Amino acid sequence: MSYRVRVLSSYIYAGDEGPFSAMGRRNRWFHGFVAGLIHQGSSLNELALDFVQLPREAAAVAAFHRECLDQGVQLAICAGTDSIVRWARVCREIPSLYFGAHPENNGLELIRQPNVAGVRLNLPLIWSYRNFSLLGELIPRLEAVYIPINLRSEFAFPNVRAGYEEFRRRHTDFWIPGTSGWSGHRSVQFLAERLGCRYYEGPFSSVDELLAGLRAAPVERSAFVGFNDTVLMEHAANRFREWCTGSGAALFWVNNWPIVAAGGVADFSSHFEAVGKLLAAQALGILRDGRPAAEIGFAEDPGERLSLNLRRCAELSLAVSDGLRARFHTVQA
Repeated sequence: MSYRVRVLSSYIYAGDEGPFSAMGRRNRWFHGFVAGLIHQGSSLNELALDFVQLPREAAAVAAFHRECLDQGVQLAICAGTDSIVRWARVCREIPSLYFGAHPENNGLELIRQPNVAGVRLNLPLIWSYRNFSLLGELIPRLEAVYIPINLRSEFAFPNVRAGYEEFRRRHTDFWIPGTSGWSGHRSVQFLAERLGCRYYEGPFSSVDELLAGLRAAPVERSAFVGFNDTVLMEHAANRFREWCTGSGAALFWVNNWPIVAAGGVADFSSHFEAVGKLLAAQALGILRDGRPAAEIGFAEDPGERLSLNLRRCAELSLAVSDGLRARFHTVQA
C-alpha cells in the first residue's frame, strides 16, 4: 500500500531561477526525510509522493485543495511558512505538516488548527546574539544592518504590513529604522543595539523598489541580510545578490546557502537534515500509526548550520581568523 502524499512548496521552479533553483526539490530537508523514513523502518517506496508548486492565487489554491480531496491525498507537507499559511486557509481536512519560522511569533495562531503539525524553525541569525554578533566580527566597525522585506509574501503578516503602511504615510524614506514604532521586528533592533549598530527594515513591492532602496543605503561598514521571502518575488533575490556583488556590499542570508555560495559572505541556516528526520517520524505517525495531527504537535528547531564563503570574504578584504572560522560548520574556500 502506498500512502498518497503531496509536498507543497513556493520554492519549486520550472527553469533556472539562479543559485536557489533546486531548493524546492533537491535539498537538505528531503535528504533527512528519506533517511528518517529508513530509520523508522520505512522507505519512499511506501509513499506515492509528488512535489507541487503551490499556486499563488487564493482561488487556484482552493481548486488544488479540491483536487487533493478527490484524489484521496492523505498527507500534505508544506515546505515553508509561506505555503502553509496559504494552504491552511482552505484545508481543514487533510493532515498537514510544515516546517517554517514565525518571526516575533507573527502568524503563529495557525498551529492551533487541528490538522496542522510540524517543526518550528528559529531563523538562526536573529535567534541568538551569539550568531548575530558574527556580523560585527566579520565586518570591522559595523555601523548598520539592512533587511529588505517582501510585501507580496505571506511573511509580511497583516499586523506588520499595517505598521509599514503607517510609516510610509508619514515618511518618504525607503528604510524604516528599528527605533521606529512602525518597525515590524523589534527584537532585531535589540540585537543591533547590543552590537552597537543601527538596524533598518526595507519593505518592497517590486524589484525596482528594492533596488532603489539598496542604492540609497551606504555600502561601507554595512551588512545586508536576505531572507527567503525575497526569493518569493521573481528576480528579486538574483538582483539583490548581483547588486551586492557589483557594489561591494556584504551579503548575508538566512536558510539559503546556495545564494551565499554564489556571492555572499555567510549563511545562517537551520539544520535541515535533522528537520527532515523529524518530519519523517511525524509523517509515519500520521500515515502508519493513524495518529491525528493535533496529537503529533510541533517539534522545536533541532539545530543550526552556519556556513562561510571565504572567497567572498577575501574579495571584500574581510579578515577571518582561525577562531572566527571555527564558529562556522561549513567553510567554502
